[in-house]
Amino acid sequence: MPRKKSTAAHPLVTPLKRTAIIVRDMRKSLAFYRDLLGFNIWVQGRLGREAPAISKLLGMPPATVRWVILQSEDVDWGMVGLFEVSDPAPSDDRHRSLARANRGEACLVFHTPDVARIHRGARRLGLRILCPPTKLEIPAHGVVTSEMTIRDPNDVLVNFIETVEHGMLAPSNRFPGLAPRRVAKKRASKRVAVKARRSGASSRRRSE
Repeated sequence: MPRKKSTAAHPLVTPLKRTAIIVRDMRKSLAFYRDLLGFNIWVQGRLGREAPAISKLLGMPPATVRWVILQSEDVDWGMVGLFEVSDPAPSDDRHRSLARANRGEACLVFHTPDVARIHRGARRLGLRILCPPTKLEIPAHGVVTSEMTIRDPNDVLVNFIETVEHGMLAPSNRFPGLAPRRVAKKRASKRVAVKARRSGASSRRRSE
């Protein structure tokens, strides 16, 4: 069956950037993803009470969050993010809370050029919003983002990131592979149009 075309002019989000996991033990998690599976560390850091937005995005009270983002080879898409919360650490939930992130829970992470539009759509759909669009600054990397976290209709955690200042990291509000394909398609269409005009002109000259 032919693929059904999207009616949108372009996707509102990038392909899945990474899956973030709220880990119980960073050391053991690194032993698995980095040491056993062979992932490289793409970027890592730690933020505490000086950056309350990081805890707010997890639906948690002010705490310290250490993160390690891992990649396979040098591809910065489809990555794995490990997030360890401490001081205070959340309890090891026997009954999952929908109001915040839970230890052992994964979160889908997308970049987007318009986080406010997603927020409006989520509100229209009546989805649970853990954190509306919130400014997050990571001075160590020169990064400023506007981020929000929701639960999808199946209660899966989803985080959306709109990069304001990318600092040391590459800008990624749109998937970099999309633009060249659009440009190539436009160029191909232009070549076909030019060829058709030339062909028409040649036919007219022969008929005169």
